[in-house]
Amino acid sequence: MRRPWAPPSGQAARALAEDEEQIAFWQRHTWTGVALCVLLPLIVVVHTALSSGSAAPQHAVALYALAAAVALPAPLLLLVPIARVVRHPHGRWFFDIWEGTGVALVATFALLDGGVHSPFVMFFYVLLPHAALSYPPLGMLIAGAGNIAGYLTVGLVAGDASPQHLLAGVLALAAATVVCAYASHNHVLVYRRTAAFARQLALLAERDGLTGCLNHRTFHARLQAEAVVTDTTHPLSLLIVDVDDFKSVNDTHGHPTGDEVLRLVGQSLVELSRAEDTAGRLGGDEFALLLPDTPLPRATAVAERLRVQVRERAARYGATVSVGIATTTQRSDTAGLLAAADRAVYRAKNAGRDRTAGPDDGPGPQEPHRAPPRAATSPS
Repeated sequence: MRRPWAPPSGQAARALAEDEEQIAFWQRHTWTGVALCVLLPLIVVVHTALSSGSAAPQHAVALYALAAAVALPAPLLLLVPIARVVRHPHGRWFFDIWEGTGVALVATFALLDGGVHSPFVMFFYVLLPHAALSYPPLGMLIAGAGNIAGYLTVGLVAGDASPQHLLAGVLALAAATVVCAYASHNHVLVYRRTAAFARQLALLAERDGLTGCLNHRTFHARLQAEAVVTDTTHPLSLLIVDVDDFKSVNDTHGHPTGDEVLRLVGQSLVELSRAEDTAGRLGGDEFALLLPDTPLPRATAVAERLRVQVRERAARYGATVSVGIATTTQRSDTAGLLAAADRAVYRAKNAGRDRTAGPDDGPGPQEPHRAPPRAATSPS
């Protein structure tokens, strides 16, 4: 039988943190927990030292010993590699055990100080908001149930409280738990909205808003990354795509049509891309397609499919593209690859546009691939 808190069958347990911001949050949560592990025992020591006469706790030595046993080693928790813990699928158990241990210690302090009438019972109300800062609503309810169980244990073991007193304490803790669970729910909603907004901003920062392709900066970052792992067994190909006579399209049909043509080219690039390929808009009417692990013949075939697809889809606008193709097997040769692709696209344009052209480093001049003439469509 699957436990209620276990992940669905076939799915791995989810880590507490998936990015650096979440890791930083759990590190701050750990620091707060360590501070409580020092502060609350310190309160116990001060209260015990100031109590005298009939108010003096019967087990003062045990209270001092337990307070020291908790507070002195607590800073060692700062040595725990929290970043590794919260990235582990079962890292939540570290914090769950810590939370349970805290409840047990509060109950022990209260029992040593006389039972539910001890001021240390108020520590249960300190643990609840600390849990609300990190646990989701369901986890908060479970943590609250643990605190209520700890309070009841103190009352039943010490036997110093009437049923009415215990009921009032349980209801107060239950109310505090519900409030903290609601606060946790709001915290989760705000975090998710903020995270979604941050992801949207990150997407806008690396994508061209009109075409959906990567922008100039992000594309060149990807190019640099792929160039580092390029060698003779992992060739890197680059297509430079330029819309032919784009100014004429804008002047004849208007800028909204020009934007539609750019979107069409971007969509075609994305559709022809594999998962490992990268489509980018370099600026204006110039695009690029990065093809890792792609030799020249395969890159040429992709370029031709792209040229034909744009020609067919943009026929009503009279728009076509010229595509320059370049391939390198040299590591980190981004400058040479870009220069070769640029030369190729200019040769394609000079040969009449609506062409694909490969590298110019062969034994002789390479003839650009010419498109068949289009009937009933004037050249653009």
